[in-house]
Formats: sequence, structure tokens, C-alpha cells
Amino acid sequence: MDALNAFIDKMMQMMAEERAQRLATEETLRQNQSPLDATAGQQNPTPTQPILTPAPSSNPIVLAKPQPFDGTRRAAAKVLFCQIGLHAITYPKRFRNVVFAMLMKDYAATWSQPYQQSLQWGTSGL
Repeated sequence: MDALNAFIDKMMQMMAEERAQRLATEETLRQNQSPLDATAGQQNPTPTQPILTPAPSSNPIVLAKPQPFDGTRRAAAKVLFCQIGLHAITYPKRFRNVVFAMLMKDYAATWSQPYQQSLQWGTSGL
């Protein structure tokens, strides 16, 4: 029973410390917020120079499509994966669901086809 009481006392102490910390944080927030609230109703002065608006956010970077991968060399595989990563980073909205395995040809396409089908149909395949 003493162990239980000690545990409860420890938990109560931790809760009191957390409450004190929360109250201190809320007070700091109130102090920092009051100057912001005071200036909220004021209007900003008119700028002396016109503000330039940026052009529409079109991506000026144009990348070549990754080269087809035939599965014969390790260096070619590394290059393909680097190209895929570069495309994914450069065009994040364009390539949400693109399967780059479609770029495979010859031997690489042959060995990857059962795996792709298993992913598509939800079977174990391999």
C-alpha cells in the first residue's frame, strides 16, 4: 500500500508541475499577444514603391524523360533511379501515381512483370 501511495504522490506532483508549466506558458502567450492585439486595428502606411507581384508559379525547370532501362548494368539502374528521384522532386504534383516501371524494356520488363501484376491484382505473385 505504501508503494501505491508513493506512486500516487509522485503522479500528483508531476501533474502539479505540468499545470504550473502550462499556466506559465499561457501567461507568456498573453504577454506576447497583447502588443499584437494593440496594433491589430491600425492600418499600415501606404508603401512608397509599388509591390511587385510574383509571376504565376510555373516550374521553369524542364527535365528530359528518364531513359528506358534494360536491366543489363548496375550503373544504368542507378542512373534510372536518380532520374526518377529528380523527376519526383522537381514535379511533385505531376507524378503522384506514375509507375516508372513502364520505362523498363527487354530483360528488365520480363522479370518485373509478375511483380507488377501481383501489386496490381493484390496477389502474392512471387
